Amino acid sequence: MSVYQQIKDRFIMRNAPEDWAEYRDQLTELLAGLVEEACIQTPDDPTPGRVMFVGAGRCNDFDLRRITASSEHVILLDIDKEALKEAVSDLPEELRTKAEWRAASVTGINEDDLDCFCNDMLTFARSSGTELTLESFRRQLLTRLAGLEDKLVRKAEDLNGILREASADILVCCGVCSQLFSSLSLFIRSLLYSLSEILPDTDALEGEVNARIRTMDDLVIPVINRALCKAARKVIVFGNEYMPGRPVEGAKQCIEDVRMHLRPQEIHLMWNFNREGGITYDMLIQICRL
Repeated sequence: MSVYQQIKDRFIMRNAPEDWAEYRDQLTELLAGLVEEACIQTPDDPTPGRVMFVGAGRCNDFDLRRITASSEHVILLDIDKEALKEAVSDLPEELRTKAEWRAASVTGINEDDLDCFCNDMLTFARSSGTELTLESFRRQLLTRLAGLEDKLVRKAEDLNGILREASADILVCCGVCSQLFSSLSLFIRSLLYSLSEILPDTDALEGEVNARIRTMDDLVIPVINRALCKAARKVIVFGNEYMPGRPVEGAKQCIEDVRMHLRPQEIHLMWNFNREGGITYDMLIQICRL
């Protein structure tokens, strides 16, 4: 198993079906109401609407079966094709034909890019051995990060092949922006920890890496949001962790961008993210009617 796959596996929430039940029910009820509303708005075309989930993953945070049953068609997008396959395979056979999944990255950085980054950094650290210095590691790390930055989408049109114009009546993007570069960040922290005996003082480097990832979020999130606006015909639903006193990276940028460029209706849902770890998020749901 590759190091990137190991990092991915650490993000799988095994207890999500139980821990997220209340949040999942509330979010599903909200989305089902929006699907119904979309149909009412067009009495001349009473067919159920098309719903797209960006960053759908394993669909643990909403009831895919219910949304698929009440919709004309459901499109699931995520960088992780195995997660999407798993989600769709759990649908009853009669609903499976209404669900379409596409493995795609909305940032421009795909899983092969991340896999190469992890392998290259690990190989560099191992080949350097005890000769590894903080400065040589820093140069290599920042060079590799710059290579990923070069792949980032720069304008909404860069996502035309993924987010086709007016391709869904309702578009949902919940719990996504805080995760855009989370596996990358976790890998770097884990690698620095494993090298702590050779590189004992990495606080400044960690701060530099965090700033680079923040810059990547600052750059890409507005671009993604503009592309989402083009892809949705009637409604976009954004959901992000809301922690004003201690903002969540990625979520903060998305919330501010939506408030600046759209006129969202905002409601709060409590997300019991990890019951055992005592982690609960106040999820700010921003409903944008276009």
